[in-house]
Amino acid sequence: MKRKEITMEKAFAYVCAAPDAAPRLLKRYCRKIYELGYVPICPKLSDSQYLQMENADEKREFQNISRQKLCRCRMLVVCGNEISNSMSAEIGTAEKRNIICTTLEGLAKIKESDEHDGL
Repeated sequence: MKRKEITMEKAFAYVCAAPDAAPRLLKRYCRKIYELGYVPICPKLSDSQYLQMENADEKREFQNISRQKLCRCRMLVVCGNEISNSMSAEIGTAEKRNIICTTLEGLAKIKESDEHDGL
């Protein structure tokens, strides 16, 4: 008899990082979020592949796309040690929309707590 596998939907987690964060660092953040059981959404990594930030119109479009993606996420994960102006704006948007805001370390602690509690 074949066993039916139940797949739970993973929550989207928006990666909030410094605008000048290196792609290798963004990839590490995304990997860690993925390993913690979430779907990382990182506009700085993905959308910069096709948008030209030197172009003012495309930079505005990037900000609009990023905001739309953030609003579809269940949480915002602050990555890195310092908070830039653009990160503060993203956090403010998340708070206005009642989106959970945490740090990467906080997300890891939540996961550890859930595993410890047998969840």
